[in-house]
Amino acid sequence: MKKLLVLSIVSLVFINGHAEEGHDKHHNKHTSKAEEEKRHAVKTLALNNGKKWDVDQTMKENMNAINLQFNILNTLISSKKVTTDDYSKLSKIISDSTQTIAANCKMEQKKDETFHTVLGDLLAVSEDLKDAKKIKHATEKLTHALKTYTQYFDHTLSK
Repeated sequence: MKKLLVLSIVSLVFINGHAEEGHDKHHNKHTSKAEEEKRHAVKTLALNNGKKWDVDQTMKENMNAINLQFNILNTLISSKKVTTDDYSKLSKIISDSTQTIAANCKMEQKKDETFHTVLGDLLAVSEDLKDAKKIKHATEKLTHALKTYTQYFDHTLSK
């Protein structure tokens, strides 16, 4: 399971650029990209028989680390003291934290599929934070990813 998850993450990172082109050709041209993304997310996001999925200590610690650094970044943005290094630090924490979660993964299939939706968003955010033109979108996507995480996993993140 761990090897499969790690392999999935690595594959996701390397083929992400190529997947978009094939993805667009695969679907009806009358369907917007946002509608398609929502449809795919709905297929993989699932509660545990109507309840949120439990989380282990590794997931809690690493999701807390991402959230904490994001809160620090938002404070710096508000005070107009944010630097490119601050975005880089958040990117690294996201990358390191998701790798740690993946390396220690012992999730059952439905829980794993649900977390992969969040994981995909987190990995995309980590990459986008490295590009000054994508930073605003990345922070919005991170807000969405953390909200999705708390909707499906039994873990409250501090604000």
